[in-house]
Amino acid sequence: MANRKKVNQAVKQFQKQRHNYVNLRAEVEVILREALNENDIVFHSIESRVKSVESFREKAERDKYSDPINEITDLTGIRIITLFEKEIHQISDIIKELFEIDYARSEDKSDLLDADKMGYKSIHYIAELSRDKITTTELESFAGLKFEIQIRSILQHAWAEIEHDRNYKFKGELPKHLQRRFYALAGMLEIADREFNILSEEVEKFRQGEE
Repeated sequence: MANRKKVNQAVKQFQKQRHNYVNLRAEVEVILREALNENDIVFHSIESRVKSVESFREKAERDKYSDPINEITDLTGIRIITLFEKEIHQISDIIKELFEIDYARSEDKSDLLDADKMGYKSIHYIAELSRDKITTTELESFAGLKFEIQIRSILQHAWAEIEHDRNYKFKGELPKHLQRRFYALAGMLEIADREFNILSEEVEKFRQGEE
């Protein structure tokens, strides 16, 4: 268990600052929507949330955090859900130009899977507004505040929701035959994602040929 006094101090600090994270959430979502529309990127949805005080406390109580308010980087979270997997990489390039990325704490979940494994895939960026953006738009209250951006396809999102529901309802280890069925489903969704990519490209080529 983490130091109770330190956790309580962090919680009080987060309570005072939480409105900044709420405003940051709205600002980042506007920036993303404008950038994606300007680049003609079609996407399924953008979701966002700010961690509740109680959720922050639960996370801050973990032994891994010695300075929770600065070490917990998903106090504000944005999730972009694409129609196709190919759009993940297009959006990723845009995000790298829009924000300052903390690459040491960001990750591509697909890179963590062994070649013979199936499972959750998405890109997680830990980011903050650039100094130029803060200066030119007078957003000093957001200086130094980090946020998380997740990018995943709608099929990856389906898998993540199923996986989360399974883990939430069942904390133990599933029997091997049930685990195999879950990972077989993940493999099917990965194949479907790839086929949708190819199909969308062929449809676009056909459309251009008709014009």
